Amino acid sequence: MKFNFSIFLVIAIFFIIGCGKDEFDSLIKTESLENLYGCPDTRYGLECSLDNDYKIIRSQQSFLDFTTGTCRPEVDFQSYDLVVGKKRLTSGNSSIEYELRDDSQEGIKILKVTFYQNIATVAPNLTYHALIPKLGDEETVRVDIEVKY
Repeated sequence: MKFNFSIFLVIAIFFIIGCGKDEFDSLIKTESLENLYGCPDTRYGLECSLDNDYKIIRSQQSFLDFTTGTCRPEVDFQSYDLVVGKKRLTSGNSSIEYELRDDSQEGIKILKVTFYQNIATVAPNLTYHALIPKLGDEETVRVDIEVKY
């Protein structure tokens, strides 16, 4: 009896230590205007009046009113909401990566946007975006930015 409890205790401790927060969060698939609608590089071709901030767009009319540029598709807002933002950077940009998680501890969705920078001396003010599964009326998304060199 004492032996079984010891084994149980050791397994429970390994489980608690081995499972980080990320393992309890679920990863949610995102899409992009480039992939779904063939838009050219939206970092430069999609404009909006933001500066180091973001907005959630939930309808076609809001999309057309809020954005300008070469990317103006008819977005499926029945299935998606569009998170769009601008980030002022201090060097050139190679790419942007997106990861949407459902944070079970905070009860919200978090979009992590990672900018991969290079040594170019250009200091861009880039547009980033992600098409995310349609949110509920009261749901929102927090955007966390990470810049990697």
